Order: sequence, then C-alpha cells, then structure tokens
Amino acid sequence: MNPYFVAGAVIAVALAGAGGYVKGVSHGKAEVQAQWDQEKARLATAYAAAQAAAREKEQSLQAQADQLREESNEKTRNASQLAAALSDSVRKRPERPAAPAASTVSGAASVVCPACVCTGAELFKESAEFLIAEAARADELRIALNACIQQYESLRAK
Repeated sequence: MNPYFVAGAVIAVALAGAGGYVKGVSHGKAEVQAQWDQEKARLATAYAAAQAAAREKEQSLQAQADQLREESNEKTRNASQLAAALSDSVRKRPERPAAPAASTVSGAASVVCPACVCTGAELFKESAEFLIAEAARADELRIALNACIQQYESLRAK
C-alpha cells in the first residue's frame, strides 16, 4: 500500500470528522441558544404576569386604605365639630374666681364649692374648655388608632 494513500485517507477522515464536529458544535450552540431564548421568554411572561398581579393587589389595598382614611377623616371632623359646639356651650360659664390670699386650699375649696360635690354643670369656663379640648384630642387618637387597627387587620387577612 502506498504510504501517501494512507496518509491522504487519514487526513480526509480527520477533515471530515473535524467538519462534522464543527457542524455539530454549531448546531448544538444554535439548539442551546433557542432553548435559552424560550426559557427567557417564559420567565419574562411569568414576571410580567406576577407584576400585573402585584400591581392589581397594590391598587386594591390602596383603595381600601383610602376608604379607611376617608372614614377616619369624617369621624375626626365630626368629633371636632362636637368639640367646637361644646366649647361654644361653655362660653357663658363664669370665670374661676380669684381665691382670697388668706384662705388655704381646703378653705378655698369650701368657698368655691361649699358642698364639695361638683358635676360637669358646676365647672368653671377654663376647666370646661380644658376638659373639652382633652376629650377632643383623645377622640382623635382613638379614631386614628381604630383606623390603624382596621388597616392592619385587612392587610393581615390578605
């Protein structure tokens, strides 16, 4: 056998194998790239669907929070109007009299309130205004707390 013939055959087989290898690698790369592109498209679609669901849930929760805030503001306005009406109702009450310099605290109490049994009707103007303002502030805090609790419970339920 001719050594050139053998060498030529070996080279031809090697070249054919290398060409097939290159073609196979190239085909494999294209196949893997196509699979990767499909996976990326699937992930992008899933991400978009998750974003849309999250946005919808966020808008629902925001609408619910806005409604709770409106209700809370309405209750606060009503409490403020009630406090203003009560303040107007005590405007004609007498001022606290000045205590005599020689009297003691117990003596002053007996001069101001001889029976020492006072109800809201006997309060002086300053005391009544103070108590009305404190009650209004307490109502605002109570309303705000109830709104927070309602919003927290609605979020926790979802």
